[in-house]
Amino acid sequence: MKNKIFLIISVIATIVGFSSCENFLDETPNKSGSAYIYHMDQLYGLTGSVNLYLGNGLSADNAINNGESAFYMSEPYLMSDAIEITPDYYSHNGVGGIDPIRNYKIYSWDNSIRDNEILDLTWRAAYERIYRFNTVLENLDRVIQTTEVIRNQVEGEARFGRAYFHFMLLTQYCQWGEETPGIGYREGTNPDEIPERETVGYTMKRIYEDLQLAEECLQKAGRTQFNFSTNTRPTLPTVQAFRARVDLYRGNYESALENANAALEAHSELVNLNADVNHMMMEIPNSLMLMDKDGNMTFKSTTMLPMLMNTPGRPFLEYKELFLPNASSTMMCGSWIPISESFSNLWDKNFDLRWQKFYNIHYYYLMMSPIMGYGMIPWSNGQYLRELDFHTFCRFYTYGAYAGQIVGMTTAEMYLIKAECMVRTGASESNVAEVLKTLRRTRFSNQAVADNIGGTVKDVLDERFREMGAFWRFFDIKRLNGAENANIEIRRKVLADPTNPNAIIDLVIPANDPRWAMPIYQTQCELMGWQQNVGWE
Repeated sequence: MKNKIFLIISVIATIVGFSSCENFLDETPNKSGSAYIYHMDQLYGLTGSVNLYLGNGLSADNAINNGESAFYMSEPYLMSDAIEITPDYYSHNGVGGIDPIRNYKIYSWDNSIRDNEILDLTWRAAYERIYRFNTVLENLDRVIQTTEVIRNQVEGEARFGRAYFHFMLLTQYCQWGEETPGIGYREGTNPDEIPERETVGYTMKRIYEDLQLAEECLQKAGRTQFNFSTNTRPTLPTVQAFRARVDLYRGNYESALENANAALEAHSELVNLNADVNHMMMEIPNSLMLMDKDGNMTFKSTTMLPMLMNTPGRPFLEYKELFLPNASSTMMCGSWIPISESFSNLWDKNFDLRWQKFYNIHYYYLMMSPIMGYGMIPWSNGQYLRELDFHTFCRFYTYGAYAGQIVGMTTAEMYLIKAECMVRTGASESNVAEVLKTLRRTRFSNQAVADNIGGTVKDVLDERFREMGAFWRFFDIKRLNGAENANIEIRRKVLADPTNPNAIIDLVIPANDPRWAMPIYQTQCELMGWQQNVGWE
């Protein structure tokens, strides 16, 4: 009975959360029986609402209902080798943001995070959208029809969306292996139909089935061309771009290459960071000052505060690389988490504009924090800071001080998938290098430096790490360990007790650790009758 009550509440919450969709006609979408969907145009509005893929503060004209999708997939940001919070940095300066101890426990892979309600944001946001797509699919043949073209378009969009969010959940809450626990497949709106977990292989099979049907429907509807002005609605190239991502994750390199090429044939534009107006920097540098023991001030570093997509909403939607404008705001960790030394060493800091424009923002947050006064850090704290403590990934700003990450597929991602699949399927390194050069020429201020790249697997993966950023690293480690036996492990010194600066221990997360499947929020496990993921019990 408890399970039924929970699911009914979830359904009603979904209705309330999506009730302001700008494309509605007369009725509110319903899954509980309190109202009716009676016309195909309503379903067309449901699949076309901008808030299906965008989160709080990111959609055009703020057409959003404060949905948690803004923050989904942000939890693992703290858990990969791209991030390094030294015990001294944490003890003397804090991590910043809401509840820094909670953030530090995630960084430390503490199994108590299963009880942290922040972990519910991804789960709930994704399933709310899955419910919406299931509502559409259940009502396709029950409503007053318009044209067969519209019916096929709506079905194609709904099947794509259902597959999309199931895959996002799978990458976060499941291990990589085919026979490990998956998330089942939610394909109805009946509160009694709690899916069995099944296996990853089963979940993947259902994802691929929906993508195939989505492709067939969109072809019938004539939605075969990429149109940037309407790219909030999936088209055939959107499906191909997403399938390329799914195939890469599963190690299906030939299919990933085929789909990446098809997506790039439809849309291959890359944003030139040298010229794009949404990537300009402020002209005034900001210097970090430290006070030494004698009270004298010294400069530690000088950074430029970026204006990268600084106005929320429309500038993000106008980012020309997007196949699907899906974004996440990392509310829980924001832009104050320092990157690791190994990640820092991957960069050409003099000429790579991604480093200069996406990583030189950390000072802004330190400057505004309580420990700094007017930009001056006292010696008692400043002596523990490192240069790389001031650099962390932020692709764009959302409302307030939240750091925005791109989650949807981009043309840059397709070039990277193409390059990786080429080298893994036997292409010459020179041909692979040309693909990487095409991308890098839009990212570097010096073209000779941009062209200084090889075409090995390592070259591709390093470039992917730079382009996709710290946000994607957790998922890449999981798929590389699974598909390629890469044996990437996490090693860091952490505080066993975040309140005790002397409780330093060595943390090691091996490549085969079951905790790469993140914990499902414990309350969700209990309500659904699922066992918690291994290692997080």
